[in-house]
Amino acid sequence: MIRSRNGLAIVAVITAIALALAVNTAAVDSVTRAAAARSGGTIIDTDVLPANVKVEGDGPPIVLIHGFGAALDWWDEIAPEFAADHRVIRLDLIGHGGTEAPASGYTIERQAKLVAAVLDKLGVDRAAVIGHSMGGEVATALAEASPEKIERLVLIDSPPKPEITFNLGTRLALMPVLGELLSRFTSDATIRRMLAQGFARGFPVPDEFVADVKQLTYTAFRTAHNDSIAFETEKPVVERLVALQAAPPLLVVFGSRDALVAPESANLYEIVPGAKVVILDGAGHSPMVEAPKETLALIKDFLAPGE
Repeated sequence: MIRSRNGLAIVAVITAIALALAVNTAAVDSVTRAAAARSGGTIIDTDVLPANVKVEGDGPPIVLIHGFGAALDWWDEIAPEFAADHRVIRLDLIGHGGTEAPASGYTIERQAKLVAAVLDKLGVDRAAVIGHSMGGEVATALAEASPEKIERLVLIDSPPKPEITFNLGTRLALMPVLGELLSRFTSDATIRRMLAQGFARGFPVPDEFVADVKQLTYTAFRTAHNDSIAFETEKPVVERLVALQAAPPLLVVFGSRDALVAPESANLYEIVPGAKVVILDGAGHSPMVEAPKETLALIKDFLAPGE
């Protein structure tokens, strides 16, 4: 009789825990966020959704597309320099920064449609496009869907094939049910440790980048990641670029100390006709933050007339 009661008690506890986890998962996954201007941007309504966009300078247009979990402020170290003689267009991708975070719709192809829609709203027919990490996937999808919009293409530490290697904390945070539970207890210190892999060891993670991650809904966090992996798995970026009928001139920049994508993978891009591949010594996954002067010089040389 006692064993029977103990067994029932255990079943009741397990049932209660399972129910609590299910309720928490549903509650966390149901959270959405409206668009709100952020980091000096302005909300632009498009036929995709409202996007947070920041435009600076005048001249030939440059589009800067950030990576997973980031926002337009990841370009702060180089955007002002570009704006001295270019029209620099930065935007937050779907679910990131100040752009709307819906319940669904985070595919790389839809992210590219948002970029195209923003350019149309701004009256930009053609631009140099620079994408970091997942932003390089978005830039590639834009080249596939609207090749006429891309004058030149720069990919910064964008995986040529599916190979992103996250640390344990990030992997746990992306797991269904467990991730939703952990999101309730994620501290700034935990986020900082997760972000540290995006830089060379010892590089101080800026506070604003921690704030960018906190701006994400959990749905945006996991779905954007999963859709990025799905895009690469369906057809790797390097194969997509090779398949383009008229591939734009391509510059690939990688940090030699990238902990997310093996630096030697950058060489896979050499099969793209005319591609130039450069490895920045000492930089991690985010050279435009860690080595802005060197990154800026490389891109300016690449964009220079006659190059």
